[in-house]
Amino acid sequence: MGVQLYSGSLALVRRSGVGRAVEHQRQMLEQIGVHVTQRASRDARVVHCNTVLPDSVLAALWAKLRGKRVVFYGHSTMEDFRASFRGSDRLAPLFRRWIRLCYGCGDVVITPTAYARQLLVRDGIRRPVYVLSNGVDTSFFAPSAQRRRAFREAYGLADTDKAVLSVGHYIARKGLLEFVELARSMPQVRFFWFGYTDLALVPRAIREAVASAPANLVFPGFVEREALRDA
Repeated sequence: MGVQLYSGSLALVRRSGVGRAVEHQRQMLEQIGVHVTQRASRDARVVHCNTVLPDSVLAALWAKLRGKRVVFYGHSTMEDFRASFRGSDRLAPLFRRWIRLCYGCGDVVITPTAYARQLLVRDGIRRPVYVLSNGVDTSFFAPSAQRRRAFREAYGLADTDKAVLSVGHYIARKGLLEFVELARSMPQVRFFWFGYTDLALVPRAIREAVASAPANLVFPGFVEREALRDA
C-alpha cells in the first residue's frame, strides 16, 4: 500500500512543528515498509493532510472522489488560534467552523494530545479522533559534549553559565510572556528563545514583551534543526 503525504501548502509551514511532524510521518511510514509519495499516485490508497489551508480540503475531496481514504491531522484547534495573531480573537468562531469542515473531510483525524482530542470532539468533529504524538527523534536529539561545547562557544557561554532555552513562535500560549518575566527575575541566567514570528502579525502585548526583554534574554530567530540540536 502506498501513502501520499499531501505537500501542496507545506512550504508555508515547513519552519514549524507541523513541518517537522510531516517529516516524522514520512520516516515512520518508510520504516515499516510503506511507499510514500508527495504527488498523487495510483498506488497511493491513502492521502494524509496536515494543514487546514484551503488546498488541503480540495486535496482531501479529490482523494475521496477517487475512492481513496483520507487521514487528516488535527494540529490546530480554536484554542490554539485564539490570542495567537492580531485579530485572531475575532476570527476564532469562524476558525472553529472552518476546522470542523477540514477535519470532516478525513476518514479519521489524528491529533497530538488527549487535550486536543477533547477539544475537537467538543467542537463537533464526528470522525474518529485518535491521539498520536508528533514525536521527537531521540537518535538525533541526543546528548553530546562536543555539540554542547560548540553551542556555548557560539553564544559566549562559559561552561558553568546556566542557560534556559525555549522554542516556538512568538505566541502567548507558547509561554513567551512568562518567559520574558522569568528572564527579568533571574538576571544571572542566560535565556534563549529560538523561533521567529513576524512582529507585525502578533498582538501588542507580544510585541512589547519582545521589545522590552532584558539583556540576558536573546532571540536568535529561526535556526535549522542542527543548531537547535546543539542548543
